[in-house]
Amino acid sequence: MLPNSFIEPDVARHQVLLVEDEAIVRALLAEELRSTGFKVVEAANADEAWAFLQAGGKADLVFSDVTMPGSMNGVELIRKVKRFYPEMEAIITSGNPGPVSIADICTFLQKPYRLADAARTVMRCLAARSLNEGGWE
Repeated sequence: MLPNSFIEPDVARHQVLLVEDEAIVRALLAEELRSTGFKVVEAANADEAWAFLQAGGKADLVFSDVTMPGSMNGVELIRKVKRFYPEMEAIITSGNPGPVSIADICTFLQKPYRLADAARTVMRCLAARSLNEGGWE
């Protein structure tokens, strides 16, 4: 859990779409993000996350693993998100990202990571976005 001094007063207005096929990892990270103040929507794979967005679901940031079951992996999901929702921030994580230069697509977080580090990365991405938009609302 992050210290209270790190939490922005309006962080609760941000929603994170967490895409992770490992249920324990997803549950632990979702809890860490919620304890930091974020709203979290969980998806077990990229197809589920994409269906959520296509149905009108809202997210300020997508946090996705690279490798997962289904018709697309995390890199493909993030590419679609960036194409159709360019305002949405994205973080992708992997223990073995492969040959694709993920850093060119979005923020990359190497696995294994500490939960608090993941939450800080989410906060930094959203803070940078807010600064570019003229500050926290």
